[in-house]
Order: sequence, then structure tokens, then C-alpha cells
Amino acid sequence: MFRNYLKTAIRQLTRNRLFSALNILGLAAGLCGSIFIFLWVQDELSFDRQDPQAEDIFRVTTMLGSIHAATTPIGMAPFLLRTLPQVKQMVRLYNSDPKLMAYGDKRFVEKRIWYADSNFQQLFNLPLVEGDARHIFQSKDQLLITQHTAKRYFGDKDPLGQRLRVDADHDMVIAGVLKDIPENSHIQFDMLMPMAIVDEHEMVYNAWDNFIYFSYLRLDHATASDPAAIARLEKTLAAIYKKNGLPLLTPGFTLQRLTNIHLGEHFFMDVSGGGSMQYVRIFSLVAVFILLIACINFMNLSTALSGRRAKEVGLRKTVGAGRWQLVVQFLGEAVLLALLSLGLGMLLVWILMPLFDELTGKNFSMETLGGGRILLLLGVAIFAGLVSGSYPALVLSRFQPVKVLKGVKLFQPGRAWFRNGLVVLQFTIAIALMVGTLVVYQQLQFVRDRDMGFDKSNLLYVNIPQAGGNDEMQKGARRIDAGIVNEPGIIAHTVAGDLPTYLTSGDGDVEWAGKDPKDQTIFPLMGADENTLNVFGMHLKKGRTFSKKYGGDDSAMVVNEAALRAMHMDTGTAVGNTIRFNNRKYTIIGIVKDFNFKPVQYNVEPLLMPYNFSRGYRYVVVKTAPGGTEKAIAALKKQFALVYPQYVFDYGFLDKDLDTLYASEVRMGQLFNVFSLLAIFISCLGLFGLSAYTTQRRIKEIGVRKVLGASVRGIVGLLAREFLMPVALATLIAFPLAGWVMNKWLHAFAYRIGLEWWYFVAAGLLALVIALCTVSFQSFQAATANPVKSLRSE
Repeated sequence: MFRNYLKTAIRQLTRNRLFSALNILGLAAGLCGSIFIFLWVQDELSFDRQDPQAEDIFRVTTMLGSIHAATTPIGMAPFLLRTLPQVKQMVRLYNSDPKLMAYGDKRFVEKRIWYADSNFQQLFNLPLVEGDARHIFQSKDQLLITQHTAKRYFGDKDPLGQRLRVDADHDMVIAGVLKDIPENSHIQFDMLMPMAIVDEHEMVYNAWDNFIYFSYLRLDHATASDPAAIARLEKTLAAIYKKNGLPLLTPGFTLQRLTNIHLGEHFFMDVSGGGSMQYVRIFSLVAVFILLIACINFMNLSTALSGRRAKEVGLRKTVGAGRWQLVVQFLGEAVLLALLSLGLGMLLVWILMPLFDELTGKNFSMETLGGGRILLLLGVAIFAGLVSGSYPALVLSRFQPVKVLKGVKLFQPGRAWFRNGLVVLQFTIAIALMVGTLVVYQQLQFVRDRDMGFDKSNLLYVNIPQAGGNDEMQKGARRIDAGIVNEPGIIAHTVAGDLPTYLTSGDGDVEWAGKDPKDQTIFPLMGADENTLNVFGMHLKKGRTFSKKYGGDDSAMVVNEAALRAMHMDTGTAVGNTIRFNNRKYTIIGIVKDFNFKPVQYNVEPLLMPYNFSRGYRYVVVKTAPGGTEKAIAALKKQFALVYPQYVFDYGFLDKDLDTLYASEVRMGQLFNVFSLLAIFISCLGLFGLSAYTTQRRIKEIGVRKVLGASVRGIVGLLAREFLMPVALATLIAFPLAGWVMNKWLHAFAYRIGLEWWYFVAAGLLALVIALCTVSFQSFQAATANPVKSLRSE
């Protein structure tokens, strides 16, 4: 029986080569796209699950005024471990400034260094491949490195006990080598240094100040699994801070589960590289839609071709075949096609995997699927075959053999509504994705090209080594800055404590006349000097900038418009007013127009720009002339070598840093575009197959019309109209659906485009043009064929 079914299925495949190929290719493309999305979604959902008890680990976050930060004071986590029985372990992390590491003649500027407590690798389940966990960080000169970092410095030599020179100032000893950090961890580093180095100063002077440290807690399982207990613990944290912290601050605290960090809300001062649960949901829906479109194509073509097999069904029933035998036969054929499609889809995945890795910035492999996931995909293919073949199987098996063999017409014209309905559904999805593609592209272009309030072009900066403290940094930065005066290729230059890309420093200790005692506004800070506004192209709206002509600018302050709004001051009268910052009196001398110093997901916040801010000069920034970048780099490199002969010259470009901030959005936009095009391609495959079948079915009608004088244009229009009407209806359904979804997506950006009418019109017209081209190819062939050939048997 099975052998007979298989032979029949193979005959049907070879008899209808074009339609079988379209079916297999469409479903294979749908499965390929769905597999890729499945791999990406699985990777996103797998973050921070290395520990079997990862659900018991939480990160403490802080809410203060309008800011929700991912950080806490340094003394909070140790205090919680000592006083709260629910807290079983704690670890603090602090992201270090870049440091120069040297071993022999090898020197690298390491930018992924963290300070951590000694039990870091136990809490996060990161095994040591060399070293003893019991002796980690017993002294402040010990260092942990990852496997690939050890290879970079020491090659095949045993790294334990080796010494690295830090900032040409002191040595640190390699005490252990950690297994390389998994890519699906939200914490990424190359080196770990003891938190005791930071504790030595901070725990004495700023234990409950400076909200710049990440705090992780392992709670007992009963508390971790009880939402009510978590809520009570959060209230306890606020009460603890009120008792021990700064009296002027009343922050709130939340506990963010470790497994929710990557895809959860991203807070101020959070680690970079976070994902988005919204994107996971969107792409999961896109995967379902792509597979649905492929199944619709399969069902449509199978239904359309079923009329050709009516006599076969009648003969089989006449010789004794039962209905369910026919159902099994046709479902089996559909499943066979689906399995062939799965095989082709897997082959496409294997071929396209490198391109997908490059597109997503991840490293996937066929091994990532695993045996369990292969079985799941096999189940999906079989299910798709059963669903896709169900309608034709059930309809064909109901045919009455007497009517079939008499030549009675079994498919009435009214039954085409089903196929047309499926065409409407798949093009509704495809057009909605086209609208989404246009909106995503326009928003990303807006983010890249919008006026940020300063000129980001031709800005080059040099990182100043952090050794020697703020005084040494300021001296070194000033020497480099003075050395590049009048150098070719440089228009303007300045020294800076921060770059206006993503400011993380801020302070709430700001007082002004009439301030509400309950006001807890946090003011970001950006140090400035006489040249800052000129170099960055910032716009001064009122007053003046800093100048050496005035002796008292050390107590002067430039603020932005948002700061005036926060302090309820008027632009026309604010210049000359005094404020207190960190118990020191400052005079407002200038008002700068609002500019973005954080990603555009954030509104512009109130900004203070004090003169020679005490954080120190960490950068020398130059504005280069067009085409003068290479000369400017050479001049900076020369001066840097004179000031810091033992350090590595490390520089960057401001516009590239800004692009990096939006790399995730750009990558998601590219993914969305690719899968939208895939959905449109699959839809057009189905439309091509249906138009080819319809044209073949009506070939005699077309011949008669031509004999009676119908023009080629008229016949093409007649055939095209049958398919363009469902596509036109799909546009009307897709527009409100796409508008609702994309409006929700755009609201994630503080600065965003509007949903313009032309996005929808362009998508609708493009869909109609694509459909017309797809259908017209077959229609034109039929309209230009010789009618004698189609009517010779009549």
C-alpha cells in the first residue's frame, strides 16, 4: 500500500514539474526563513541561563527622580548580605576605564576590564580553566583573565603567576584563567580586577553615595519565586537606604531578575549590547507569518490542481477505494512535498549561515539546532504538510464517482472565493511587512541624519591615559592640546572630560532659588572649557561661553534649555543667576541650545557644563578640516608620543561612536527588511503559480476570444484583473494593521518620525506593481499564443 502511494506521489511530482517546483521552493524558502528566525529568537532567550539556579539571581536597580539606573552605591550589596537572611550571596561589578597592559614587547589598551568581588565566578557559574577559586583575589595585585586574552599575551605559555604591567605604573599577577565568557551573557569582559581596590577608598568615603556600581544578589529560592516577597524586599531596600544613605535623597529600588536583563527594560548606565523582548515578539510573529504565507501558497496550488485529478479519484472510488484511503494518499503526498521542502530549506540554511551570522552579529552553526530542535522542525514540516494538504484532501475525497466520470463540472466559479481569500490573507501580511520596512528604514535614517544639536562630523578624539589621577590627566591633556596649535588639518581643538555621545555622570546636589524640597532632578554633567562649544558646533542661545578674559570662570556655569525648564527659569533672565552645585556657588553665564547627549530613545535632560570639571580631562578632541584627518592623526600621534612615550596611541571618531549606539536598531532594521522581502518573494511565487494554472485552465477560452477579435491588451487585462482585485483588497486591510503596529514600535524612540501617508501608498502601489508583473508574464504568454493550437481538438 505504502509503495503504491509513494509511486503515485512521485508520478504527480514529475507530471506537474512547474507547480511542484513552485510548491517546494516556496515552502523551503518559508522554512529557511523561519529556521533562521528561530535560531535568533532561541539565542536571545538563552541569555544568562548558564547557572541552573539563574532564576534566583537578581540585579538591584535604582529609581531616583525621573532616572531609573542599573546601578547602586558600593556599600549597599555588602550591607544587604550582612543584614538580610534572604540574601545568600552578593557580587558587585564596576566597569573600569581603559588601561594599558604590557607583557614584554606586547602592549594593548584593554577596554573590557571590570572590578569584581572574589566570588564572581561562583555566582555566575563561570568556571576557571586554570587557578584555584579558593585563592582568587586574596590580594589586590591579582588579576583574572579569559582564555582568549591569555592566548593573546602568553601564547602557549602557562599564564599563572605571570605579571602584566598596568598603565606603566605597577604590576598585577595572573591568579586564574576563566573559560571564555559565553556570547549569551549580558556581561562581557576580558579581565577582572579585585573590587577591594575600589573598596579601599569608596567604602570609607562614599559607601552610600556614587550610584555607579552594579549589585547582584542571590536570594533563597522561596523568596526568589514569590512576587509578593520580592515586592516586600524592594520596600525593605528603600527603608535601608533611608536609614543609611544621604538624607537629601529618597531613591526607590527594584530587583531585576538576571534572566530578564538582556531582553528587559534597559536602564540608565546599563551595560551595552542589550536586546529587546519587543523585537523577539515581532520576529516570532514574522516567522509565523512567513510560514503561514508558504502554507497558503501550498494549499492554494494544491487546491487549484485538484481539479485535474477528479477522474483519478472517480476511478479509484469505482474500483473500491475508500474515502479515508484517498485522504491518506493526498495527505501523504502533501507531507512528502513538505519533507522535500524541509530538506531544501535546511540546505539553504547551511549555505546562507555565514551571511546570516554577518547580518546578526552572532555566530550560529548547524550544531546549534541540535537533535531535539531537528525533531521539532521535522514536526513543523509534517504539520505544515498536513495543514496545507488538508483542504484538497478532504475536498477530493468527497467527489462522487458518477458525476466525475460523466464529466460534470465539480468546481463552481463561486468556489474561487476560498483561493482568493487566501491570496488576500498572504498579501495582507506581505503589504503590512512592506509598510513596516519603509517605516523602519525612515526612522533609522532619521536617527542617523537628524540634527543632534551639535556637529558630529570630522570630530576626532584621543583617549588620555588614566594613570596618575586627575591632575596628571589634566597636565597631559593640556600638553597635547597645546602641541597641536596651528597644525595642518586641524580647525579647532579642546580637552574634554566627557563626549556628548552617552553621558553617564550626573548629580542631584543642585540648588537654586525657589527649589521644591521634594525635587530630586538629576543633572547630567559635561566638563567644558573655552573651546568646547566651538569644536562641537553647539549653539549658544544667550550669554557667553567660557573665556580666559574673565578671571572668575572657575565658578561659572553653562546650562542647556532643559536645565532652565527644570529650574523654572526664563531664557531671557537666567544669565547672571546663581545656583549651588556640590555646595559651591556658580553663576550661569550662558545658555546652550538643547542637544542630544544620549541616544534618541531618551529625551534631552537638564545639563550642567561646569568649567574644568573635576572628573579630569579624559579626551583631546579636534575638529578636522575636510580631507585633513590623516594629517590631524599624525600630529596628535606625535604629541601623544612626546607626553606618553610608554603608552599606546588610542583614538576614535565621534560619528562612528554614535553609529555604534544605534547598531542594534540598524541590525534589527536590516533583519526586518530581509524577512519582509522573503515574505513578498514567497507571496509572488504563489501568485505566479496560481496565474500559470488559471491561464492553462482558460487556454481554450482565450483562443475563442482571440478568434472573435479580442486584443492582447484586453486578454492580459482580463486575466490580471482576477488577481489584482484580491491584492487591492489586501492593501485596505493591511494599512490599519501596519499603522497600529509601527506606531507602537516608534513610541520606543523619544525622537521619531510620523507615519506619513505615502508610506502606505508606496507599499500598496509596489504590491500591485509586483503582482501585476507576476501575473502579466503568464497572461502575456497566453494572449500571444496561436489560438489554433488551443482549439485544434474542438
